[in-house]
Amino acid sequence: MSEQQPPPTLAALAAALADDTRLRLLDTLRGAGAPGVTVNDLADRLGLAQPRISTHLAVLRDADLVTLRSAGRARIYQIQPRGRTLLSALEEAGGRAGASRSPTATSIVARDLPLRHARSCYDHVAGLAGVDVLDHLVFNRWLVRTGGEDARPSYDLTPAGGRSLNDLGVDVEAARGGRRIFAGGCLDWTERRPHLAGALGAAVLDALVRDGVVTRSTHGRQLDLTGDLDAWLNRV
Repeated sequence: MSEQQPPPTLAALAAALADDTRLRLLDTLRGAGAPGVTVNDLADRLGLAQPRISTHLAVLRDADLVTLRSAGRARIYQIQPRGRTLLSALEEAGGRAGASRSPTATSIVARDLPLRHARSCYDHVAGLAGVDVLDHLVFNRWLVRTGGEDARPSYDLTPAGGRSLNDLGVDVEAARGGRRIFAGGCLDWTERRPHLAGALGAAVLDALVRDGVVTRSTHGRQLDLTGDLDAWLNRV
């Protein structure tokens, strides 16, 4: 008989839930109910690459928030009761804090308008695309948080992060050369979580536009997603 694993610590649970993609995964699994969902279906529903989905699911499994079962060749994930309880608690807390989102932002989110998915904030990318970029950089330890408030964190670029962003065509050295903050967080208007700001954020947006991942729209600050952001981030 295998030795029973100890329950996850509060720190492990907090780390597992401190990511928007993992919260979206939990919400999708909750909606699926008892049948569960395969990795391929999750990737299609969330519009993300399968390896990235699998990485996040591994974190959720380690925190005992989801389970995995096999059905033939398919690997099916289901949400655990603990995951349902914590997700509901977070949603309730978010509802109480929702007054911090403006009526206009609330309407944009409710209607899931293109402006929510990608837009410019000064000279960096915002919306879901901006939050996803910062999540990817932090998750892969290309950026490491060094301080600041929750809404306005600051980051250091790791050597691996510098190499990876250079490989993506981001002009890191030019970003370092200015007098403005190099890498910081900016509280996103619709998502209420930080996206990447500062000189590095501007350099990332320049690279995304150059590579055709986003296109500047004629509709004000809106950016049109004309490429695969996740594929672009995972090129290196």
